[in-house]
Amino acid sequence: MSKLFHFTLSTPEAVLYNGEAEMVTFETTQGEVGVMADHAPMVSLISAGVMTIKAKGEDKTLAAGGGFIKVGHNRAEAFTQTAEFAESIDEQRALEAQKQAQSVMAEHEDEVSLADATALLERNIARIKALERKKRRSHH
Repeated sequence: MSKLFHFTLSTPEAVLYNGEAEMVTFETTQGEVGVMADHAPMVSLISAGVMTIKAKGEDKTLAAGGGFIKVGHNRAEAFTQTAEFAESIDEQRALEAQKQAQSVMAEHEDEVSLADATALLERNIARIKALERKKRRSHH
């Protein structure tokens, strides 16, 4: 068994995970990053994308919105705008929201609507990726 560290994942609405973990992976603008026990101290931005928490021999896959993570003293605290576990994502709704965001982006009237549509698109792409990763892992 891998060495454990304490991990907390919070959104403005709730604490989604607060417990021991073997590894946490998340996306940044530079690519995917993994954190394990005794990781060097760091602060990093989290990009909208897939986050995986490996705990108790099981992978918990989430779609995470943008945020940041603070790592140090054998603990990590992640704060994201949004996050939801893959098993709670409605695939059809995510696909429809992705199409809607693409449509708004194509017809945007101002920079604010373009930014809103871009954020919505990124969030739903992350949701779809989280579902796909969860499906791949469950078939192994």
